[in-house]
Amino acid sequence: MDWTTGFLQRFLGLDRSDVSNLSALYFATFIMRAAAFAGVAVMQQVILPGQANAFWHGLLFAVYPVAEIATVGYFGAQCDEHGRKRILIFAHVITAAAVLLFVLSIGSYVPEVAKAYLAAVFFTMFGIGAGAKVASTLAMVNDHSSLRNRAQLMAVFDLVTFGGLAGGFGAGFLALSALHWSPDSVLLIAGAGVVLSVILVWFFVQDARFVPAPPLGTLGLLKEVFRNKDIIRLLPVYIPVVALYGYVLTFTDQIIAGHGSAPIPIMTLTVIVLAFGVPLAVSLVAFGRWSDVARLRRPFMLIGLGCFGGLAVLFSLATEPGGGMDPNYLYGVWPGIAALSFGAGTFPPAALAYLGDVIHRDVSGTSFGIYSLIFGSGLIVGPIMGGALTVTYGPVAFAIIALSLIAISAVAVLFLREPARNHAAAEAASAAADPPQTK
Repeated sequence: MDWTTGFLQRFLGLDRSDVSNLSALYFATFIMRAAAFAGVAVMQQVILPGQANAFWHGLLFAVYPVAEIATVGYFGAQCDEHGRKRILIFAHVITAAAVLLFVLSIGSYVPEVAKAYLAAVFFTMFGIGAGAKVASTLAMVNDHSSLRNRAQLMAVFDLVTFGGLAGGFGAGFLALSALHWSPDSVLLIAGAGVVLSVILVWFFVQDARFVPAPPLGTLGLLKEVFRNKDIIRLLPVYIPVVALYGYVLTFTDQIIAGHGSAPIPIMTLTVIVLAFGVPLAVSLVAFGRWSDVARLRRPFMLIGLGCFGGLAVLFSLATEPGGGMDPNYLYGVWPGIAALSFGAGTFPPAALAYLGDVIHRDVSGTSFGIYSLIFGSGLIVGPIMGGALTVTYGPVAFAIIALSLIAISAVAVLFLREPARNHAAAEAASAAADPPQTK
């Protein structure tokens, strides 16, 4: 353990206390995401078991981002004025409450219509928790970061967030479908997991050094953030990418399986998933490192977008006439999927690090709340636009949507500046101007 801590100190340029604090924060984040989305898997299957509930399917995906957007500005401002930890604890507590309370709404004594309304309430709680979680966690990560390690620390945030989401949702789905666990059991275990994350945050995560915000209030701090032209230029880069993510998340069954398709063999599905997930995870860490060393963000963002486009083309070529993907085609081109997935991992850490490069430290919580605004907007725009085009064009809509959104994002990247490179040059010039001190 001491060797690992020492290595991370040297590799990332962190103090021992920084490594300990960030390790606890990342671990608690992973536990929370995995447990929460295991609960989401139960909610979707129990409340929305069939196509007849399409209206509620759309509603549940809408209330989450709406609640996140509506509250993240307040939570970000609270982080800037009073510190990160109290908002971080609240995020974990309200998420635990949403998971555990859902147990009360799945009994046979609850009417079906009431179950759907209760699910909407609990998804709203998830959205509130997400807004508080993103603002506090990203601000805390940024408090520990510098030009030397910012993209790398953001890459780990992406890993634990999306790893927890995919792992938790998949585990919840398998527990219900393959292991035939009862929904109550899965929810109780998931709730216990989020409670564990509360304990981890409470006792092992501490507020890092931060610059308190001026006493402007929530609206004043938001106005201050939106005066930053670099943040405004970043919005058309990020929103299309998240809109694509929202579309894929909502219409996975139509994109992958189509309607009435035979089950995909487990070995074929495993190879496809591993070809996509493993290189993506490795590249997040590798390209985060290279982005920090080069003090560049834009080239890595463009490479990632190009590879996202390549994956869209590859998946569109696998589209079958009746809808869904041909798993045998995807299995046959898994090396191409792996290569493009590795390249796609360049985008997330560079984009988050760019936001950290351009914000002002005294409003970092409010500024990172913009990430939730971006994410929430994309999760609303993507499913709405994707739903309309999917009805009109069928499976081909995936290629149309993906390439269009990626093109918008790539053009917007060209209008960004390179603040990391500018800051590094200024630091080098300052160091050269100051003669070394002698004892």
